[in-house]
Amino acid sequence: MAVDTWSETEDFLSGVLCAPDPDLARALDVSEQADLPIINVSALQGKQISLLARMVGARRILEVGSLGGYSALWLAKTLPPGGRMVTIENNPVHAVVAADNLKAAGLDDRVEVRVGNAAEQLAQLAEEKAEPFDFFFIDADQHNNVTYFESCLRLGRSGSVIVIDNVVRAGEVRDLETSNGAVRATQRVLQLVGGSDRVDGVVFQTVGRRGHDGMLVIRMS
Repeated sequence: MAVDTWSETEDFLSGVLCAPDPDLARALDVSEQADLPIINVSALQGKQISLLARMVGARRILEVGSLGGYSALWLAKTLPPGGRMVTIENNPVHAVVAADNLKAAGLDDRVEVRVGNAAEQLAQLAEEKAEPFDFFFIDADQHNNVTYFESCLRLGRSGSVIVIDNVVRAGEVRDLETSNGAVRATQRVLQLVGGSDRVDGVVFQTVGRRGHDGMLVIRMS
């Protein structure tokens, strides 16, 4: 099937299922003006993770990879009164954009933007004995996916959901002979999930204007 068909279908579904939101539109505009890379989730993917967070009744959400705050907005808008979110971003410029977009949406009172190495920040949260998180969204450097996954296990609870983006990579994930560190790390996470009785998971494959990819959705037992 042609990529044009994927793109047109994505546009149709987004138009039907994703209501216009000025906060989300502003976040994309501000990110573009700041020359941030266009690697944020799509509107449909944003709706997907926000719906998953709602379905588990998430009161505490942790995101790794803020970029300009677009996915953080989708998730923060699902929080009930008293809910809290932490989003981690290694790039200080990106973190400023994310914080600005969250503030403009009136969500800065419930979202903490942590700046720094994600593995270190996750370890710090564990040291702080942070209250368990109900929902995790991992959308960062895939070389460290194993570390991020294992950190989520420590920071979650029974019933917590972990979503890891970009696990298919146009089918690269099936190449067991690859030397690509990002793909190998993702393969390792898939193997850990498939061989564990602590979690259960499945990959939802996606297609659209950015091609063929998917998200790994994991539930902690």
